[in-house]
Amino acid sequence: MLAPLAALLVPFLFWPAGFGLLSSFTSYAPAQRQVRFTGLHNYAAALENPDLRLAFRHLGVFLVTAVPAELALGFVLAYMLREPFRGRGLVRVCLLVPWLLSPIATGVMWHFLFGRAGVLDWNLAWLRLPPAPSPLSLPGAALGAIIATEIWRKAPLAGFLLLPGLAAVPSEHWEQAVLDGIPLAAQLRHVVLPWLRPLLLTIALLLIGDTLGTFDSILMMTGGGPGSETLTPALYSFQQAFKAYNWPFAVAASWLIVAAMLLVGLGYITLAGREEDLR
Repeated sequence: MLAPLAALLVPFLFWPAGFGLLSSFTSYAPAQRQVRFTGLHNYAAALENPDLRLAFRHLGVFLVTAVPAELALGFVLAYMLREPFRGRGLVRVCLLVPWLLSPIATGVMWHFLFGRAGVLDWNLAWLRLPPAPSPLSLPGAALGAIIATEIWRKAPLAGFLLLPGLAAVPSEHWEQAVLDGIPLAAQLRHVVLPWLRPLLLTIALLLIGDTLGTFDSILMMTGGGPGSETLTPALYSFQQAFKAYNWPFAVAASWLIVAAMLLVGLGYITLAGREEDLR
């Protein structure tokens, strides 16, 4: 019964991943005739590279700002949709539209919206103010604009995923909290959070994993600029592989991202195990 799954995973996932891991310890590059074993040289070069370290700092800013904001906004959306109303199914489907859009298409769209004659200049013109430069071209503002677009894309998905969990909270718990006069914030903390904590952990893991690999929308919006303002590890690895043709360095950098994802997964397993013990 597992043979069909293995037939898909082995040639299209495990073999490329294993080959990439092995090549990170060599000087391998496409069309290169001679390959030699380099040990940890590629990883040492990646860890010592100031641009990659800067990219990881940008990624840290992404994680500590975007993921909590996506979870918070997603929870607000799910809370607003927990009660049935006419057209709720359509609204739930519409929540997925930003996520279903290709990141490339999202990047192109927001590059236009932030640019000349875009939504920013339109609002300024409506307020009778002069046009302003695109935030994507301003140091200090470009990274914030990128994070805002990622929140716009992923917060509805978080809401879509949280909605079934929120709807599963027994109605008598809500009613008892209302009868006891418990404030809304306390209701969310003592009634909702215990039910949603495992689901929140899972969704947070998905959001973090997606953030670790973010590069295609940024490639369309800024290309990592201005300067290195919006550079991320995945984007830098892509640039090193396909623009600088520094394949060994790029593969090692990409596996550092994989290592970060494995650490996040280990943290998730630990927290999930504690949740099970508490239950």
